[in-house]
Amino acid sequence: MDCHACGAAVVEGQKFCQECGKSLRGVTDTTEQFEHRDVVDAREAAAGPSEPSADEPAPDPSADDVTVVLARDVLAGAAPSAPGAPPADEATLPDLGDLPTREINPREPLPDPTWAPADAALADLGAAPPPAPLDDGAGQSVSTGDFVLDELDDALAAAGAAAAPATEAHRTDEVPVTADATTVLPATGPSTTDEFPAVFDGSGDVHHFPPAREPFKLRLTFVLAFFGAVATLMSSAADVTDIRTSTPVDGINIGITRLSDIGVNLPIAGYVGGVVMALGGLLACYGFRWGAGIAGGGGLAVAGWAALTIGLAEVPIAVAESITRTTTTQQFTLTVTRDLGFWLIISAGAIGVLVFAASLRLVGTGGHRSLNPWVAAVGAVSALILAAGPLIPEGGASFEDNFRSPSALIDLPTAYFGGRLAQVALIGLAGVVGFLLVRAYGLGLVAGGISVAVWMWLSALLGIGENLRTGDEPLGISAGNFGAGDTIPHGVTTVGMVLTLLMLLIAAVLATVQYRRDSQRY
Repeated sequence: MDCHACGAAVVEGQKFCQECGKSLRGVTDTTEQFEHRDVVDAREAAAGPSEPSADEPAPDPSADDVTVVLARDVLAGAAPSAPGAPPADEATLPDLGDLPTREINPREPLPDPTWAPADAALADLGAAPPPAPLDDGAGQSVSTGDFVLDELDDALAAAGAAAAPATEAHRTDEVPVTADATTVLPATGPSTTDEFPAVFDGSGDVHHFPPAREPFKLRLTFVLAFFGAVATLMSSAADVTDIRTSTPVDGINIGITRLSDIGVNLPIAGYVGGVVMALGGLLACYGFRWGAGIAGGGGLAVAGWAALTIGLAEVPIAVAESITRTTTTQQFTLTVTRDLGFWLIISAGAIGVLVFAASLRLVGTGGHRSLNPWVAAVGAVSALILAAGPLIPEGGASFEDNFRSPSALIDLPTAYFGGRLAQVALIGLAGVVGFLLVRAYGLGLVAGGISVAVWMWLSALLGIGENLRTGDEPLGISAGNFGAGDTIPHGVTTVGMVLTLLMLLIAAVLATVQYRRDSQRY
């Protein structure tokens, strides 16, 4: 057995040639002995011809003899041998790609189906039978399916026209309309939704609620109000001023002055303003507009309190400086120190103004109607009366004393007059603007704006906190009226305060009732 590439001797079962390295697959593989074609032909001739089965197609007599290629020859790459010829030499076998292939004869095409209906069906419909198939000259008939279908459509149309009554409707998709077709449906209004029964009939048992309030949100109003409240609390414990002289001098009160020394009810007045301001800021964080108004009004009240306190603290300093300038018989040195409490009071007042400015962000109506304008107008007038009451002079004083020193011997500081006017001006601003806003924020502004004034008016009227040891009386609004022998508030101040509180209460009740009515309409 030789290699089919180089002719080197190989043995059966060898995979590769040791000389050329070619693969010996199909050359040295062990194969079964195949019988020669002549033996097969002789055996088939002795057995006789076999009848083909019903499923097996008959052989094509026109087809050429198929060249038989033995499996051994194909695997060895040999050329096909003719019937009866001996096998070719394995060394001269061609490649598999050069072997001839068998040409497959296609089957005859299937005839076209006849789509035309039977003549009897056309006869029943009253149509003429289709014409005979035409010959195209090659023995093939031409289909007349289109003609038959057209005849069938005409027959069906004629049969339908004979069975149906005569109308003006044509052969379209439109539905014929008769004369009495409009009386089938009853006349309805422009809306047809009321004709259908209600799916849900329990609307009377449904309770509507207003939109949910927004959740807690930290706002700048509360942050500023908190620091303002802390400043007012610290100012009550800190030293405000410190006046010292090298030698004792008549008329100059030396020593440390604290907030309670300036006014016995001023510390609590600062507490009230700071707490109201912080509480309003906290309510504003929950979305309450009237809470923001309380914070803004409390800020104005603290600012007025701080202005009045600073003005009162400057009075002993101005007196000491006046005595120092006019004394010529005694030599001394005056030392004035404005201590921590002084600056804490100024800081609290400045923060109060900032709180008011920050609270204006919630000045809107919040989707609710305006309040009663008549109550608002009366309330605004009441606030003006309250602010004007402390400026009414008593005794021998005049109205101009509210703006200048009553005596040439003592030059009162400008901060004193400015502080008094600032407090009553801020009270009037909070009351008038708050009432005329006719909304929840405005009512809160009024309540917060008069918070400090309420305490100072009530403590001065009832003598709450009077220092029996020194005889100091609680200060009224704007430190009382000029020319009065005591600090009891003027009657106009009392009337203005009562009317303001009454109008505030009425406006709050009406606003609550109106809010509940509006809530039931949602």
